[in-house]
Amino acid sequence: MNQTSRCQAFWMVPLLLVASAASANGQLKSTKVPRFDVAVAKAVSYLQKQDRFAERDVSLAAYALVKAGVSKNDKTVQKGLEVAVERSSKNGYRGYDHIYLAGVDAMLLADVDAETYAPNLQTIANYVASTQHSDGSWSDGPRQPGDVSMTQYGVLALWAAQRVNAQVPPAALDNAAAYLMSNGNGDGGWGYRPGTTQGPGGGNSTHNMTVAAAGTIAVSRTLLHGPRGGVKKKKEEAKFGVLEKEETAADKAAQSGKAFPNYSARTSAGAMDGRIDRAFGWNRARFTPVSRAEHKIYYYYALERTAALADLGDGWFETYGDGLLTLQGQDGSFKTHSGNNNGTSLAILYFMRSTQQILDKQYGTGIMAGGKDLSTLFGQKKEKKELSPLGELLGELDNIDLSKLEDLNTDDIVETVQFGNKEELVGQVDKLKVLVKSSNAEHRQAAYYALGRTGDFNLVPMILDGLRDRNLDVGVQALVALRYIARKPNGFGISMEPLAGPRITSDEQRLVRANNWRDKAHRAWADWYRRVRPYEESDGLDELELLVPLSVRQ
Repeated sequence: MNQTSRCQAFWMVPLLLVASAASANGQLKSTKVPRFDVAVAKAVSYLQKQDRFAERDVSLAAYALVKAGVSKNDKTVQKGLEVAVERSSKNGYRGYDHIYLAGVDAMLLADVDAETYAPNLQTIANYVASTQHSDGSWSDGPRQPGDVSMTQYGVLALWAAQRVNAQVPPAALDNAAAYLMSNGNGDGGWGYRPGTTQGPGGGNSTHNMTVAAAGTIAVSRTLLHGPRGGVKKKKEEAKFGVLEKEETAADKAAQSGKAFPNYSARTSAGAMDGRIDRAFGWNRARFTPVSRAEHKIYYYYALERTAALADLGDGWFETYGDGLLTLQGQDGSFKTHSGNNNGTSLAILYFMRSTQQILDKQYGTGIMAGGKDLSTLFGQKKEKKELSPLGELLGELDNIDLSKLEDLNTDDIVETVQFGNKEELVGQVDKLKVLVKSSNAEHRQAAYYALGRTGDFNLVPMILDGLRDRNLDVGVQALVALRYIARKPNGFGISMEPLAGPRITSDEQRLVRANNWRDKAHRAWADWYRRVRPYEESDGLDELELLVPLSVRQ
């Protein structure tokens, strides 16, 4: 079988798996990314086949299945509910995992039936608040120093209880945030037990604890100050066309998204946002879409929460999700230090964007994405031109002057390419090739994104050219496309930050660094392509070209 045939076969397998999973679990929710839907269906099937769960895993597995859209009548979900109800009814949280179990039980009960389980959630809230240390942390015992992981689940338990209107002390959330704000490491991250050398990393910052701490601060920020991007105000129609409802203080508080409008937090929203951004910076500088931590899958669930609450921006979900895919076994499970059931559940929670589901339910669809584009820098918002979906847009490309298009709705392209079938994509490739020649860098970025999502190995030479694009953002998008087609999330170690490094002090330094990145990226990926491409596609000319550095070619 040649490389092209293997590529086509690779495309067909996920489609067959999706069809099989759909028939077995017709109610599964979609991740909106087909390859992730396949992974979730396999993971759900794996959990449903398990006859025995450790006590610490069963409510987590039930929670993951519910988030994926599995009925609460499912046997595993029912078993998880049974265990969670029994523990919370008897206040049976003991041992090392007591706060972790309280957090998971609370999230499960709040998600399945807030009204029925409200008394259980109040019991959990009371227990969690009573075990918080004086410094604002939680740990595995009263004599143990606070740890970031238990603090995370303590806050998650209180948030779940707050969602069902249980009595939750806002000071507990405030103190937890203050604890983390004052006990991080100087590099922007966190260790397992701040102030000690205990646990993974020996006190140094780790990926797991950094995203866990940032996400915990983000939960507290959301409840104490409202969502970071704000909440859109719903305009009510005037009664009889004349009378309008007078806005009260309570109305204003509700619109802010604050859970405790009369409470004055000790830590400002701005300070919390700044600390979360530093954590993102730490993670970005140590970019690793394929987790190497001891508890590998823990990282992804904590990252999903932080990203949803703190407006991480676009691209993270698929970038890290592709990394997570590499950790799935043939049986659908995700192996981690705490066992396959635990890892598989956490992976499902990532792919289902479980925290975003909570936010959508709690705040509706009104959470606003933070304005991070430069068009708002001087107070002038650029009006976007409405464009037709991809099929119509590409159908008109032959007659369009691309240089005159003000904006391109990348979401239209992404949506159509991801959900289009293979035949449609093949028919559109030629027109996408036109788009990569646009004078507008955003158009070229969108085209490389779409070309990458075709999964077509034959397009690699064209995407390689994108690594040399005069716009670095386009080059990075070409790199993402190659990672997807090659199924190599780490991409031979080529950085997603072309200008990373010592401070640049001149345009000449910037050009040199940019060209060095282009040379390194192109050489690494071209070497890979030469090793794996079919022999008949080699004509020897490109090897000669690769010997000439980019700086000379320009």
